[in-house]
Amino acid sequence: MIDLSKIKNIKLNPPASSDVIEAVEDELMVKFPNVYKELLKKTNGFQTDEGVVIYGTEDLIERNLTWEVEEYAKGFVAIGDNSGGTVYLMAEELGATELLAVDSGDMNPDNATMITPDFIQWLSSGCRHAGQDFVNDKQSFTQLHDIILINKPSNDIKDVLQIKKILGVNMSTSELLKGVKTPPFVLIRGVPYGKAIKWLEELGDLSKVLKLLPSNVDV
Repeated sequence: MIDLSKIKNIKLNPPASSDVIEAVEDELMVKFPNVYKELLKKTNGFQTDEGVVIYGTEDLIERNLTWEVEEYAKGFVAIGDNSGGTVYLMAEELGATELLAVDSGDMNPDNATMITPDFIQWLSSGCRHAGQDFVNDKQSFTQLHDIILINKPSNDIKDVLQIKKILGVNMSTSELLKGVKTPPFVLIRGVPYGKAIKWLEELGDLSKVLKLLPSNVDV
């Protein structure tokens, strides 16, 4: 079930019918992921004050033609953008759940960043990674990353234990508590981007004290 309640200042539209969605699929000669169609049936696209735009059926054809998706990102469909040159792609597969981001000047999915492995969870968490809070758009989602604590959690012991549990931090609680007092502090190194993003989503608001950086970048 899609929950949009955590998306700030969202502007919703009336839902799209199955017939309208199917007509757009036929026009583009694609099949939209089921999770995206589920969203369209709840709200036919939306936008936020932060610039996140998820296309409705009225925009899908024009946007995909404008971005030349068929030529440069074959096998994918553009479902939105960030109003700043980043385009959101999903695979043309009914079971697809990954949301990717590409630069509008380089639509090649091989150079994409994975925003989230779970589109529904991304929506339910408030589209938290749409602005790429944790990593630069140009970083490939296949690159290894480090998770850095950049601010002290408000509830030291409870929050630290939660972070340790979700991330599987391999150090004692006392060592972790000591490091938390002097950020920035590296919690874990060499994590695949998709896995790191999934952990950050599980942490919810607690992830705001963390930062994700490519493993070759100094803290």
